[in-house]
Amino acid sequence: NLDYYKIPATSPDNKAEKPVVIGWSGSHTTIEHFETLIPVLSRLKDEFGKDIEIVVFGDESYTHKGLGIKGVAWSPETEVAVIASFDIGIMPLPDNEWSKGKCAMKGLQYMGLAVPAVLAAVGMNNDVIEEGVNGFLATTDEEWFNKLTALIKDAALRKRIGQAGRRTIEEKFSCQAKRADYVNIFLELCH
Repeated sequence: NLDYYKIPATSPDNKAEKPVVIGWSGSHTTIEHFETLIPVLSRLKDEFGKDIEIVVFGDESYTHKGLGIKGVAWSPETEVAVIASFDIGIMPLPDNEWSKGKCAMKGLQYMGLAVPAVLAAVGMNNDVIEEGVNGFLATTDEEWFNKLTALIKDAALRKRIGQAGRRTIEEKFSCQAKRADYVNIFLELCH
């Protein structure tokens, strides 16, 4: 619903001087997926230091001292604001049958808030992302590292990918975009 995923107005502060926030949204039941990226995130932290911050949203008990992570609790009241505070959204997944059946929900949430997304090249993610246009797909650690590095270094790229992601949501995945489909299904059921 586009009314729920309203992009907060940007503040007049100088974002260029703040760390680039790489965010993951999930729960304690899927934190193991986030942890598959620890080697990549550690490399990025070594490379960029205080110029990046990593946020785990949804598993408030999660900590990682080396990466400076203390989990942030999920709540419906803060969900949009926290995800909108990400400069880059990530969705690592294992390449297995369970993941292939998953919806790309995290990615869709990031994109709905104009947060550029880097998603595992698994299942529905492949149907949502047009590589380098509205987001990025990654399989190997090297792909994750290179795509995240490009986004960290280039604010204009983050903005372009984020805006294209938002347009994808508006045009293909929003309730407004699906209205005609719902009406047609309803009419078919009535006949």
